[in-house]
Amino acid sequence: MGSWLLYPTPDGPLVCRCVWGPEEVDLDGKLPTCPGVADDAAVAAAARDRRNRAEILETARRTVEDLGVDMEVLAVDLVESDGGRVIAVYFRAPHRVEFATIVGPLAGRLHARIDLRQLRGRDTARVVGGVGVCGRSLCCSTFLPEPLTVPNRLVNEQGMVSNPLVVTGACGKLMCCLRYESPYYADFEAALGEARVPDGPGCPLVSACSRRPHQEHKDA
Repeated sequence: MGSWLLYPTPDGPLVCRCVWGPEEVDLDGKLPTCPGVADDAAVAAAARDRRNRAEILETARRTVEDLGVDMEVLAVDLVESDGGRVIAVYFRAPHRVEFATIVGPLAGRLHARIDLRQLRGRDTARVVGGVGVCGRSLCCSTFLPEPLTVPNRLVNEQGMVSNPLVVTGACGKLMCCLRYESPYYADFEAALGEARVPDGPGCPLVSACSRRPHQEHKDA
């Protein structure tokens, strides 16, 4: 843990830090093969790139503010190649945005080709990131490869229909964990089985408590 590595991406190796110790896991596919360990020069270049992206993000936000366009710039992505550099600007807006009024000023200030990408729903939380109700980083911005639709029936199956706030994620939609945790609920219910009480099926512990005298509850 703590080592700087080169992680393969479609746009070339990305400098990353190992933050989790080695462990054995079951995988459906193959793990990516890292080109090697990042040297001091690569780590320094990655730090400069992060500072450069931060400056680009601030410039993009200031440009949109100067233009008076009703949109929020969320993040930027920079790809540099022999053909020049391309900056993808991710934003959200309550309505359709006229790209023609924004691309020119942005290209002039950033000296690059501009690719505007409007985000909606789960994609917004995935790009921005954040912390879920569990206290951990959002699943969509860490390990989930692609956010999937979460059907409402999973809320009923997991007994959370009484409080919509509990099952709503940072994106305003049903939390992704309802979907990939659903098999665990099914396995648990299958292993638990069904208890029978004089009044029908139910929990034997609850039924036993309900038959106790009130004074016994008070003493307890």
